[in-house]
Amino acid sequence: MFSPSLPTPPQRPPAYLGDTLELDRIGDSRIAVTISQVINPASVPYGGEADKNYVAVELTVKNIGALTITGDANNDVSVVGSDEQDYASALATVSQCKNFLYGQFVLAPQASATGCVSFALPVGVSPAKIKYSPSSGISVDVGVWSL
Repeated sequence: MFSPSLPTPPQRPPAYLGDTLELDRIGDSRIAVTISQVINPASVPYGGEADKNYVAVELTVKNIGALTITGDANNDVSVVGSDEQDYASALATVSQCKNFLYGQFVLAPQASATGCVSFALPVGVSPAKIKYSPSSGISVDVGVWSL
């Protein structure tokens, strides 16, 4: 039985806040992602849940390819908590920074966009790592920043 294999993502040295990682997307496009800050706690002005700790990740996505790209940071970014669980975006508005346009971005070659993605972690859980999975996780390349 034939089983196609996916390419192995490149090995990378550890990345930390402020570091930029170049990541492959589907369709032979590439982006450079920089995690600039993690806001913990983040304030949710419109009724956050009492048993959650809201966190916001501010990042910049730059198109380093030759074609215009679209993406959704709310789908691409996740947080690994101190409990080793992955947390997807909470889709919540936070006071300290602005989301992309509902997570979405459209970038011409060499253009960039900066925004925040919010997360709702259980009380007592802190963010340990930030993951960026290009193309809503379809790409095999994943960037990881340790906090």
